Amino acid sequence: MSSREDKIKLFLQFLKYSNYNKTFENLQKQSQIQLDPPNLSRITQSIKSYNFKDLESILDIYVGTQTKNQCMLLLLEQHYIQLILSQNYQEAVQILRNQISRFCQDENQKYLYGSMIFQQDLKLKGEQQLIDEIISHCFQELGLFEPNRLITLIQQAKSNEILECKWHNHLQQDYPILQKHICDQQFKHKIRNKNVSICTFSDNGGYLAQVIGQTILIYEINNNDSIKEIDKLQEVHSKVITNLLFSPCNKYIGSSSEDYTLFIYQLINKRKYRLQGHNAIVKSFNFVLCDPQRKKQNNEYDIYSISTDGWLYEWNENERKSGLKIEENLIDIHSNQQKEQMLIVSQNKITLYQLYSKNLIIQTSTKNQININSQVNKSFEQLIVYVNDYLPQLYLYSIQTLQIIKILNANSDSFIRSIKYHYGGYNNYLVAAGTDSGKLFIWHIQKSEQPIEILQVSEQNKEITCLRFHPISHELLIYVQQQSKNNDVLRERQQLKENLIDLISLSRNRTQFSRVSQIFYFLQGIARQDTTNTRELQEESSDEDL
Repeated sequence: MSSREDKIKLFLQFLKYSNYNKTFENLQKQSQIQLDPPNLSRITQSIKSYNFKDLESILDIYVGTQTKNQCMLLLLEQHYIQLILSQNYQEAVQILRNQISRFCQDENQKYLYGSMIFQQDLKLKGEQQLIDEIISHCFQELGLFEPNRLITLIQQAKSNEILECKWHNHLQQDYPILQKHICDQQFKHKIRNKNVSICTFSDNGGYLAQVIGQTILIYEINNNDSIKEIDKLQEVHSKVITNLLFSPCNKYIGSSSEDYTLFIYQLINKRKYRLQGHNAIVKSFNFVLCDPQRKKQNNEYDIYSISTDGWLYEWNENERKSGLKIEENLIDIHSNQQKEQMLIVSQNKITLYQLYSKNLIIQTSTKNQININSQVNKSFEQLIVYVNDYLPQLYLYSIQTLQIIKILNANSDSFIRSIKYHYGGYNNYLVAAGTDSGKLFIWHIQKSEQPIEILQVSEQNKEITCLRFHPISHELLIYVQQQSKNNDVLRERQQLKENLIDLISLSRNRTQFSRVSQIFYFLQGIARQDTTNTRELQEESSDEDL
Protein backbone atom coordinates (compact mmCIF):
# COMPACT_ATOMS: atom_id res chain seq x y z
CA MET A 1 0.00 0.00 0.00
CA SER A 2 1.38 3.43 -1.00
CA SER A 3 2.00 6.19 1.50
CA ARG A 4 -0.68 8.36 -0.14
CA GLU A 5 -3.31 5.62 0.02
CA ASP A 6 -2.36 4.85 3.60
CA LYS A 7 -2.87 8.48 4.66
CA ILE A 8 -6.20 8.83 2.83
CA LYS A 9 -7.52 5.66 4.44
CA LEU A 10 -6.45 7.03 7.81
CA PHE A 11 -8.58 10.15 7.31
CA LEU A 12 -11.45 8.17 5.81
CA GLN A 13 -11.60 5.98 8.88
CA PHE A 14 -11.51 8.98 11.21
CA LEU A 15 -14.36 10.67 9.30
CA LYS A 16 -16.45 7.51 9.28
CA TYR A 17 -16.06 6.74 12.98
CA SER A 18 -16.70 10.41 13.84
CA ASN A 19 -19.98 10.35 11.82
CA TYR A 20 -18.83 12.93 9.22
CA ASN A 21 -20.75 10.92 6.60
CA LYS A 22 -20.97 13.48 3.77
CA THR A 23 -17.30 14.41 4.05
CA PHE A 24 -16.45 10.71 4.13
CA GLU A 25 -18.42 10.01 0.95
CA ASN A 26 -16.93 12.99 -0.90
CA LEU A 27 -13.33 12.09 0.00
CA GLN A 28 -13.84 8.43 -0.92
CA LYS A 29 -15.40 9.42 -4.25
CA GLN A 30 -12.73 11.98 -5.18
CA SER A 31 -9.79 9.77 -4.14
CA GLN A 32 -11.36 6.61 -5.64
CA ILE A 33 -9.95 4.73 -2.67
CA GLN A 34 -12.34 2.37 -0.89
CA LEU A 35 -11.87 2.19 2.86
CA ASP A 36 -13.45 -1.26 3.16
CA PRO A 37 -14.00 -4.18 0.75
CA PRO A 38 -17.55 -4.82 -0.49
CA ASN A 39 -18.00 -7.88 1.69
CA LEU A 40 -17.63 -5.75 4.82
CA SER A 41 -21.20 -4.49 4.46
CA ARG A 42 -22.41 -8.12 4.30
CA ILE A 43 -20.43 -8.93 7.47
CA THR A 44 -21.90 -5.91 9.25
CA GLN A 45 -25.43 -6.75 8.14
CA SER A 46 -25.15 -10.39 9.24
CA ILE A 47 -23.93 -9.28 12.69
CA LYS A 48 -26.85 -6.86 13.08
CA SER A 49 -29.42 -9.52 12.13
CA TYR A 50 -27.68 -12.39 13.99
CA ASN A 51 -27.46 -14.31 10.68
CA PHE A 52 -24.96 -16.94 11.78
CA LYS A 53 -24.95 -18.94 8.51
CA ASP A 54 -24.23 -15.90 6.33
CA LEU A 55 -21.44 -14.67 8.65
CA GLU A 56 -19.83 -18.12 8.74
CA SER A 57 -19.89 -18.48 4.94
CA ILE A 58 -18.19 -15.10 4.47
CA LEU A 59 -15.54 -15.79 7.12
CA ASP A 60 -14.81 -19.22 5.58
CA ILE A 61 -13.66 -17.42 2.43
CA TYR A 62 -11.42 -14.76 4.00
CA VAL A 63 -10.11 -15.90 7.40
CA GLY A 64 -8.62 -18.93 9.09
CA THR A 65 -10.43 -21.38 11.35
CA GLN A 66 -9.21 -19.91 14.62
CA THR A 67 -10.22 -16.35 13.68
CA LYS A 68 -13.60 -17.59 12.41
CA ASN A 69 -14.25 -19.42 15.69
CA GLN A 70 -13.45 -16.30 17.72
CA CYS A 71 -15.78 -14.12 15.64
CA MET A 72 -18.63 -16.64 15.69
CA LEU A 73 -18.35 -17.08 19.47
CA LEU A 74 -18.63 -13.33 19.99
CA LEU A 75 -21.88 -13.19 18.01
CA LEU A 76 -23.34 -16.41 19.45
CA GLU A 77 -22.50 -15.32 23.00
CA GLN A 78 -24.52 -12.11 22.59
CA HIS A 79 -27.49 -13.99 21.12
CA TYR A 80 -27.24 -16.54 23.97
CA ILE A 81 -27.30 -13.76 26.62
CA GLN A 82 -30.23 -12.11 24.81
CA LEU A 83 -32.25 -15.33 25.05
CA ILE A 84 -31.44 -15.75 28.75
CA LEU A 85 -32.48 -12.17 29.56
CA SER A 86 -35.78 -12.74 27.74
CA GLN A 87 -36.18 -16.04 29.70
CA ASN A 88 -36.17 -18.22 26.55
CA TYR A 89 -34.15 -20.84 28.39
CA GLN A 90 -35.04 -23.76 26.08
CA GLU A 91 -33.84 -21.94 22.96
CA ALA A 92 -30.74 -20.72 24.85
CA VAL A 93 -29.82 -24.32 25.73
CA GLN A 94 -30.23 -25.35 22.08
CA ILE A 95 -27.87 -22.52 20.98
CA LEU A 96 -25.39 -23.69 23.63
CA ARG A 97 -25.52 -27.33 22.50
CA ASN A 98 -25.78 -26.95 18.73
CA GLN A 99 -23.86 -23.74 17.98
CA ILE A 100 -21.58 -22.57 20.76
CA SER A 101 -20.16 -26.06 21.38
CA ARG A 102 -19.10 -26.19 17.69
CA PHE A 103 -16.84 -23.14 17.91
CA CYS A 104 -15.70 -23.39 21.54
CA GLN A 105 -12.86 -25.87 22.08
CA ASP A 106 -12.18 -24.91 25.71
CA GLU A 107 -14.11 -27.16 28.15
CA ASN A 108 -13.80 -24.63 31.00
CA GLN A 109 -15.24 -21.93 28.76
CA LYS A 110 -18.17 -24.23 27.89
CA TYR A 111 -18.83 -24.67 31.60
CA LEU A 112 -18.85 -20.89 32.07
CA TYR A 113 -21.35 -20.50 29.25
CA GLY A 114 -23.60 -23.08 30.92
CA SER A 115 -23.45 -21.28 34.27
CA MET A 116 -24.62 -18.01 32.63
CA ILE A 117 -28.21 -19.24 32.87
CA PHE A 118 -28.05 -18.78 36.67
CA GLN A 119 -26.36 -15.35 36.64
CA GLN A 120 -28.35 -12.22 37.45
CA ASP A 121 -26.04 -9.47 36.15
CA LEU A 122 -25.68 -10.36 32.46
CA LYS A 123 -25.35 -7.40 30.09
CA LEU A 124 -25.53 -7.11 26.32
CA LYS A 125 -22.89 -5.28 24.33
CA GLY A 126 -23.89 -2.40 22.10
CA GLU A 127 -24.37 -3.16 18.41
CA GLN A 128 -21.43 -1.02 17.23
CA GLN A 129 -19.18 -2.41 19.99
CA LEU A 130 -19.96 -5.97 18.85
CA ILE A 131 -19.25 -5.08 15.20
CA ASP A 132 -15.93 -3.40 16.13
CA GLU A 133 -14.79 -6.39 18.21
CA ILE A 134 -15.54 -8.91 15.45
CA ILE A 135 -13.88 -6.80 12.75
CA SER A 136 -10.82 -6.20 14.97
CA HIS A 137 -10.25 -9.98 15.04
CA CYS A 138 -10.09 -10.29 11.27
CA PHE A 139 -9.13 -6.89 9.87
CA GLN A 140 -5.73 -8.07 8.60
CA GLU A 141 -7.09 -11.17 6.86
CA LEU A 142 -9.96 -9.17 5.37
CA GLY A 143 -7.57 -6.51 4.09
CA LEU A 144 -9.19 -3.85 6.25
CA PHE A 145 -7.50 -0.79 7.66
CA GLU A 146 -6.46 -1.26 11.30
CA PRO A 147 -9.38 -0.25 13.61
CA ASN A 148 -9.01 3.06 15.48
CA ARG A 149 -5.54 3.64 14.08
CA LEU A 150 -5.87 7.42 14.17
CA ILE A 151 -6.78 7.29 17.84
CA THR A 152 -3.72 5.10 18.47
CA LEU A 153 -1.47 7.57 16.67
CA ILE A 154 -2.88 10.48 18.68
CA GLN A 155 -2.28 8.60 21.94
CA GLN A 156 1.28 7.82 20.86
CA ALA A 157 1.88 11.49 20.04
CA LYS A 158 0.48 12.45 23.42
CA SER A 159 2.80 9.98 25.16
CA ASN A 160 5.79 11.41 23.32
CA GLU A 161 4.81 14.91 24.41
CA ILE A 162 4.74 13.74 28.02
CA LEU A 163 8.18 12.18 27.69
CA GLU A 164 9.61 15.37 26.22
CA CYS A 165 8.02 17.61 28.87
CA LYS A 166 10.09 17.97 32.05
CA TRP A 167 7.21 18.62 34.42
CA HIS A 168 4.11 16.73 33.30
CA ASN A 169 3.19 13.12 33.91
CA HIS A 170 -0.07 13.63 31.97
CA LEU A 171 -1.35 16.28 29.57
CA GLN A 172 -4.67 18.11 29.67
CA GLN A 173 -7.53 16.71 27.59
CA ASP A 174 -7.80 19.86 25.46
CA TYR A 175 -4.17 20.13 24.44
CA PRO A 176 -3.63 21.12 20.74
CA ILE A 177 -2.89 18.08 18.56
CA LEU A 178 -1.35 19.99 15.65
CA GLN A 179 0.99 22.10 17.80
CA LYS A 180 3.98 20.98 19.78
CA HIS A 181 3.38 20.99 23.51
CA ILE A 182 4.83 24.06 25.22
CA CYS A 183 4.71 23.56 28.97
CA ASP A 184 3.06 26.36 30.93
CA GLN A 185 4.35 24.96 34.20
CA GLN A 186 7.28 26.92 35.59
CA PHE A 187 9.34 25.90 38.58
CA LYS A 188 8.85 28.51 41.30
CA HIS A 189 11.10 28.88 44.31
CA LYS A 190 11.70 31.48 47.00
CA ILE A 191 15.11 31.94 48.61
CA ARG A 192 15.55 33.22 52.14
CA ASN A 193 18.90 34.00 53.78
CA LYS A 194 18.32 32.62 57.23
CA ASN A 195 20.06 29.99 59.38
CA VAL A 196 17.05 27.65 59.52
CA SER A 197 17.94 24.03 60.24
CA ILE A 198 14.39 22.59 59.96
CA CYS A 199 11.20 24.01 58.44
CA THR A 200 7.73 22.54 57.92
CA PHE A 201 4.27 23.56 56.67
CA SER A 202 0.94 22.49 58.09
CA ASP A 203 -1.09 20.27 55.74
CA ASN A 204 -3.52 23.09 54.91
CA GLY A 205 -0.68 25.53 54.14
CA GLY A 206 -1.88 27.92 56.84
CA TYR A 207 1.16 27.67 59.12
CA LEU A 208 4.92 27.62 58.72
CA ALA A 209 7.36 26.65 61.47
CA GLN A 210 11.14 27.07 61.59
CA VAL A 211 13.92 25.88 63.85
CA ILE A 212 16.79 28.31 64.52
CA GLY A 213 19.16 26.88 67.10
CA GLN A 214 16.92 25.72 69.97
CA THR A 215 14.18 28.24 69.11
CA ILE A 216 10.96 27.39 67.22
CA LEU A 217 9.29 30.22 65.26
CA ILE A 218 5.66 29.73 64.16
CA TYR A 219 4.06 31.86 61.44
CA GLU A 220 0.52 32.18 60.14
CA ILE A 221 0.16 32.49 56.35
CA ASN A 222 -2.83 34.45 55.02
CA ASN A 223 -4.57 34.04 51.68
CA ASN A 224 -2.52 36.82 50.10
CA ASP A 225 0.70 35.05 51.10
CA SER A 226 1.42 37.59 53.81
CA ILE A 227 3.09 36.07 56.85
CA LYS A 228 2.79 36.93 60.52
CA GLU A 229 4.75 35.56 63.46
CA ILE A 230 2.32 34.21 66.07
CA ASP A 231 4.62 32.28 68.44
CA LYS A 232 8.29 32.22 69.37
CA LEU A 233 9.17 29.23 71.53
CA GLN A 234 12.64 29.82 72.95
CA GLU A 235 14.96 27.22 74.46
CA VAL A 236 12.39 24.50 73.87
CA HIS A 237 15.16 21.90 74.02
CA SER A 238 18.60 21.92 75.59
CA LYS A 239 20.21 20.15 72.61
CA VAL A 240 19.81 19.90 68.83
CA ILE A 241 16.21 19.57 67.53
CA THR A 242 15.92 16.50 65.29
CA ASN A 243 12.39 16.76 63.92
CA LEU A 244 9.51 19.27 63.66
CA LEU A 245 5.97 18.30 62.67
CA PHE A 246 2.42 19.69 62.57
CA SER A 247 -0.47 17.38 63.41
CA PRO A 248 -2.82 16.48 60.51
CA CYS A 249 -5.59 18.58 62.09
CA ASN A 250 -3.25 21.63 62.12
CA LYS A 251 -3.93 22.26 65.85
CA TYR A 252 -0.64 20.98 67.30
CA ILE A 253 3.04 21.18 66.56
CA GLY A 254 5.69 18.92 68.05
CA SER A 255 9.46 18.62 68.12
CA SER A 256 11.97 15.93 69.09
CA SER A 257 15.53 16.45 70.25
CA GLU A 258 18.89 15.01 71.15
CA ASP A 259 18.03 15.89 74.79
CA TYR A 260 15.92 12.66 74.91
CA THR A 261 12.56 14.50 74.99
CA LEU A 262 9.63 15.58 72.83
CA PHE A 263 7.85 18.92 73.09
CA ILE A 264 4.17 19.37 72.14
CA TYR A 265 2.49 22.77 71.71
CA GLN A 266 -1.20 23.47 71.06
CA LEU A 267 -1.55 26.45 68.74
CA ILE A 268 -5.02 27.59 69.84
CA ASN A 269 -4.87 27.59 73.65
CA LYS A 270 -1.04 27.83 73.89
CA ARG A 271 -0.83 24.72 76.02
CA LYS A 272 2.62 23.09 76.29
CA TYR A 273 3.76 19.74 77.58
CA ARG A 274 6.92 17.66 77.40
CA LEU A 275 7.23 13.91 76.83
CA GLN A 276 10.05 12.42 78.89
CA GLY A 277 11.04 8.79 79.13
CA HIS A 278 13.40 7.99 76.28
CA ASN A 279 16.95 7.08 77.29
CA ALA A 280 18.59 8.11 73.99
CA ILE A 281 18.31 10.69 71.20
CA VAL A 282 14.73 10.97 69.95
CA LYS A 283 15.09 10.94 66.17
CA SER A 284 11.49 11.13 64.93
CA PHE A 285 7.80 10.96 65.89
CA ASN A 286 4.29 10.90 64.39
CA PHE A 287 0.83 12.08 65.38
CA VAL A 288 -1.66 9.18 65.16
CA LEU A 289 -5.36 10.06 65.28
CA CYS A 290 -7.18 8.24 68.06
CA ASP A 291 -9.74 5.73 66.80
CA PRO A 292 -12.77 5.82 69.18
CA GLN A 293 -13.78 2.32 68.04
CA ARG A 294 -10.44 0.95 69.23
CA LYS A 295 -9.70 3.09 72.27
CA LYS A 296 -11.83 5.12 74.66
CA GLN A 297 -9.91 8.32 75.43
CA ASN A 298 -10.45 12.05 75.44
CA ASN A 299 -7.42 13.36 73.54
CA GLU A 300 -7.36 13.62 69.74
CA TYR A 301 -3.98 12.04 69.12
CA ASP A 302 -1.59 9.41 70.26
CA ILE A 303 2.08 10.05 69.51
CA TYR A 304 4.55 7.41 68.33
CA SER A 305 8.23 8.23 68.86
CA ILE A 306 11.52 6.41 68.21
CA SER A 307 15.01 6.83 69.67
CA THR A 308 18.46 5.71 68.56
CA ASP A 309 18.60 2.94 71.19
CA GLY A 310 15.88 1.08 69.28
CA TRP A 311 12.78 1.86 71.37
CA LEU A 312 9.35 2.75 69.98
CA TYR A 313 7.14 4.54 72.53
CA GLU A 314 3.42 5.30 72.36
CA TRP A 315 2.16 8.38 74.23
CA ASN A 316 -1.28 9.58 75.29
CA GLU A 317 -0.68 13.33 75.75
CA ASN A 318 2.17 13.45 78.30
CA GLU A 319 1.70 9.89 79.56
CA ARG A 320 3.72 7.03 78.14
CA LYS A 321 1.36 4.14 77.37
CA SER A 322 3.61 1.42 75.96
CA GLY A 323 7.04 0.66 74.59
CA LEU A 324 8.48 -1.81 72.12
CA LYS A 325 12.15 -2.61 71.52
CA ILE A 326 12.58 -2.87 67.74
CA GLU A 327 16.24 -2.61 66.77
CA GLU A 328 19.25 -0.34 67.19
CA ASN A 329 19.97 2.90 65.32
CA LEU A 330 16.39 3.90 64.47
CA ILE A 331 16.19 6.92 62.17
CA ASP A 332 12.63 7.68 61.02
CA ILE A 333 9.00 6.72 61.59
CA HIS A 334 6.10 7.31 59.16
CA SER A 335 2.46 6.28 59.46
CA ASN A 336 -0.72 6.16 57.37
CA GLN A 337 -4.00 5.66 59.19
CA GLN A 338 -6.16 4.94 56.14
CA LYS A 339 -3.94 1.97 55.28
CA GLU A 340 -3.27 1.26 58.98
CA GLN A 341 0.45 0.96 58.29
CA MET A 342 3.59 2.21 60.00
CA LEU A 343 7.01 2.41 58.34
CA ILE A 344 10.21 2.47 60.39
CA VAL A 345 13.66 3.14 58.91
CA SER A 346 16.84 2.25 60.75
CA GLN A 347 20.44 2.64 59.70
CA ASN A 348 20.47 -0.78 57.99
CA LYS A 349 16.81 -1.86 57.65
CA ILE A 350 13.41 -0.72 56.42
CA THR A 351 10.36 -2.33 58.04
CA LEU A 352 6.62 -2.04 57.40
CA TYR A 353 4.33 -2.76 60.39
CA GLN A 354 0.60 -2.83 61.05
CA LEU A 355 -0.16 0.46 62.75
CA TYR A 356 -2.10 -0.56 65.85
CA SER A 357 -1.00 -4.14 66.45
CA LYS A 358 2.63 -3.38 65.42
CA ASN A 359 2.84 -6.79 63.70
CA LEU A 360 5.55 -7.00 61.06
CA ILE A 361 4.29 -6.99 57.44
CA ILE A 362 7.52 -6.89 55.41
CA GLN A 363 11.17 -6.03 56.03
CA THR A 364 14.23 -5.45 53.88
CA SER A 365 17.90 -5.25 54.82
CA THR A 366 20.03 -2.34 53.60
CA LYS A 367 23.39 -3.48 54.99
CA ASN A 368 25.19 -2.38 51.83
CA GLN A 369 24.17 1.23 52.46
CA ILE A 370 24.06 3.61 55.43
CA ASN A 371 20.63 5.22 55.75
CA ILE A 372 20.71 8.83 56.99
CA ASN A 373 17.04 9.87 56.88
CA SER A 374 13.88 9.30 54.84
CA GLN A 375 10.61 10.77 53.55
CA VAL A 376 7.34 9.34 52.19
CA ASN A 377 5.03 10.78 49.56
CA LYS A 378 1.52 12.02 50.36
CA SER A 379 -0.25 8.82 49.24
CA PHE A 380 2.11 6.61 51.32
CA GLU A 381 3.11 4.60 48.26
CA GLN A 382 6.77 5.55 47.85
CA LEU A 383 9.68 6.10 50.20
CA ILE A 384 12.86 8.09 49.60
CA VAL A 385 15.91 7.19 51.69
CA TYR A 386 18.96 9.45 51.81
CA VAL A 387 22.07 7.28 51.68
CA ASN A 388 25.55 8.69 52.21
CA ASP A 389 28.28 6.09 51.90
CA TYR A 390 30.82 7.50 49.48
CA LEU A 391 28.53 9.81 47.50
CA PRO A 392 25.12 11.13 48.61
CA GLN A 393 22.26 9.39 46.78
CA LEU A 394 18.49 9.17 47.10
CA TYR A 395 17.00 5.67 46.92
CA LEU A 396 13.35 5.48 45.82
CA TYR A 397 11.42 2.49 47.24
CA SER A 398 7.95 1.06 46.77
CA ILE A 399 6.47 0.93 50.28
CA GLN A 400 4.31 -2.15 49.68
CA THR A 401 7.19 -4.30 48.38
CA LEU A 402 10.19 -2.40 49.83
CA GLN A 403 11.91 -2.87 46.48
CA ILE A 404 14.15 -0.16 45.01
CA ILE A 405 12.42 1.56 42.08
CA LYS A 406 15.32 3.80 41.08
CA ILE A 407 18.34 5.68 42.45
CA LEU A 408 18.35 9.45 42.02
CA ASN A 409 21.87 10.64 41.23
CA ALA A 410 23.19 14.17 41.59
CA ASN A 411 25.54 13.84 38.58
CA SER A 412 27.61 16.82 39.71
CA ASP A 413 31.26 17.61 39.08
CA SER A 414 31.69 19.23 42.50
CA PHE A 415 31.97 17.08 45.59
CA ILE A 416 28.83 17.07 47.75
CA ARG A 417 29.18 16.29 51.44
CA SER A 418 25.50 16.44 52.40
CA ILE A 419 22.09 17.34 51.02
CA LYS A 420 18.71 18.53 52.32
CA TYR A 421 15.73 17.30 50.30
CA HIS A 422 11.93 17.20 50.12
CA TYR A 423 9.24 15.34 48.19
CA GLY A 424 6.32 17.22 46.57
CA GLY A 425 5.63 19.71 43.80
CA TYR A 426 3.54 19.14 40.67
CA ASN A 427 1.41 16.00 41.06
CA ASN A 428 3.61 15.17 44.07
CA TYR A 429 6.25 13.69 41.73
CA LEU A 430 9.10 16.15 42.23
CA VAL A 431 12.10 15.72 44.51
CA ALA A 432 14.19 18.77 45.37
CA ALA A 433 17.61 18.54 47.01
CA GLY A 434 19.90 21.35 48.15
CA THR A 435 23.62 20.88 48.74
CA ASP A 436 26.31 22.31 51.00
CA SER A 437 27.63 24.30 48.01
CA GLY A 438 24.30 26.01 47.27
CA LYS A 439 23.23 23.87 44.32
CA LEU A 440 19.61 22.84 43.85
CA PHE A 441 18.77 19.56 42.09
CA ILE A 442 15.24 18.76 40.86
CA TRP A 443 14.14 15.25 39.84
CA HIS A 444 10.84 14.06 38.36
CA ILE A 445 10.63 10.52 39.68
CA GLN A 446 8.66 9.27 36.65
CA LYS A 447 11.10 10.76 34.13
CA SER A 448 14.69 9.84 34.87
CA GLU A 449 17.27 9.02 37.48
CA GLN A 450 19.11 12.19 36.45
CA PRO A 451 17.99 15.70 37.50
CA ILE A 452 15.69 17.62 35.18
CA GLU A 453 16.98 20.92 36.63
CA ILE A 454 20.26 21.99 38.30
CA LEU A 455 20.36 25.53 39.69
CA GLN A 456 22.92 27.51 41.66
CA VAL A 457 20.64 29.30 44.12
CA SER A 458 23.12 30.83 46.56
CA GLU A 459 25.94 33.30 46.11
CA GLN A 460 29.48 32.47 47.27
CA ASN A 461 28.45 28.78 47.42
CA LYS A 462 26.68 29.20 50.75
CA GLU A 463 24.99 26.05 52.10
CA ILE A 464 21.29 25.32 51.59
CA THR A 465 20.28 24.59 55.17
CA CYS A 466 16.64 23.64 54.62
CA LEU A 467 13.99 23.44 51.89
CA ARG A 468 10.30 22.59 51.72
CA PHE A 469 7.56 22.34 49.10
CA HIS A 470 4.41 24.27 49.93
CA PRO A 471 1.56 21.71 50.22
CA ILE A 472 -0.92 23.76 48.15
CA SER A 473 0.84 26.28 45.89
CA HIS A 474 3.64 23.87 44.89
CA GLU A 475 6.29 26.51 45.40
CA LEU A 476 9.60 25.52 46.94
CA LEU A 477 10.86 27.49 49.94
CA ILE A 478 14.67 27.46 50.24
CA TYR A 479 16.71 28.63 53.21
CA VAL A 480 20.33 29.54 52.51
CA GLN A 481 23.03 29.97 55.14
CA GLN A 482 23.10 33.56 56.36
CA GLN A 483 26.32 35.56 56.00
CA SER A 484 27.84 35.25 59.47
CA LYS A 485 30.33 37.39 61.40
CA ASN A 486 32.61 34.50 62.13
CA ASN A 487 33.09 33.08 58.61
CA ASP A 488 36.78 34.03 58.70
CA VAL A 489 37.13 32.38 62.09
CA LEU A 490 35.40 29.25 60.82
CA ARG A 491 37.70 29.04 57.82
CA GLU A 492 40.72 29.54 60.08
CA ARG A 493 39.48 26.84 62.42
CA GLN A 494 38.96 24.43 59.52
CA GLN A 495 42.46 25.10 58.23
CA LEU A 496 43.95 24.56 61.67
CA LYS A 497 42.02 21.31 62.06
CA GLU A 498 43.49 20.04 58.82
CA ASN A 499 46.97 21.08 59.96
CA LEU A 500 46.38 19.31 63.26
CA ILE A 501 45.50 16.06 61.49
CA ASP A 502 48.63 16.31 59.35
CA LEU A 503 50.84 17.00 62.38
CA ILE A 504 49.40 14.10 64.36
CA SER A 505 50.14 11.72 61.51
CA LEU A 506 53.69 13.05 61.13
CA SER A 507 54.62 13.59 64.79
CA ARG A 508 57.50 11.39 65.91
CA ASN A 509 59.17 13.38 68.71
CA ARG A 510 58.30 15.56 71.72
CA THR A 511 58.96 18.86 69.88
CA GLN A 512 56.36 18.10 67.27
CA PHE A 513 53.91 16.85 69.89
CA SER A 514 54.34 20.13 71.81
CA ARG A 515 53.46 22.03 68.65
CA VAL A 516 50.33 19.91 68.22
CA SER A 517 49.28 20.66 71.81
CA GLN A 518 49.63 24.41 71.23
CA ILE A 519 47.42 24.24 68.15
CA PHE A 520 44.85 22.15 70.05
CA TYR A 521 44.55 24.73 72.85
CA PHE A 522 44.25 27.50 70.26
CA LEU A 523 41.40 25.58 68.58
CA GLN A 524 39.57 25.33 71.89
CA GLY A 525 39.68 29.11 72.19
CA ILE A 526 38.30 29.53 68.66
CA ALA A 527 35.50 27.04 69.41
CA ARG A 528 34.44 29.05 72.49
CA GLN A 529 34.42 32.27 70.42
CA ASP A 530 32.50 30.50 67.66
CA THR A 531 29.80 29.43 70.13
CA THR A 532 29.42 33.03 71.35
CA ASN A 533 29.09 34.34 67.77
CA THR A 534 26.50 31.69 66.92
CA ARG A 535 24.33 32.74 69.86
CA GLU A 536 24.55 36.36 68.73
CA LEU A 537 23.51 35.36 65.21
CA GLN A 538 20.47 33.50 66.52
CA GLU A 539 19.39 36.57 68.48
CA GLU A 540 19.81 38.81 65.40
CA SER A 541 17.99 36.45 63.01
CA SER A 542 15.36 38.25 60.93
CA ASP A 543 11.71 37.28 61.10
CA GLU A 544 11.14 38.18 57.44
CA ASP A 545 9.88 35.31 55.33
CA LEU A 546 7.90 34.33 52.25
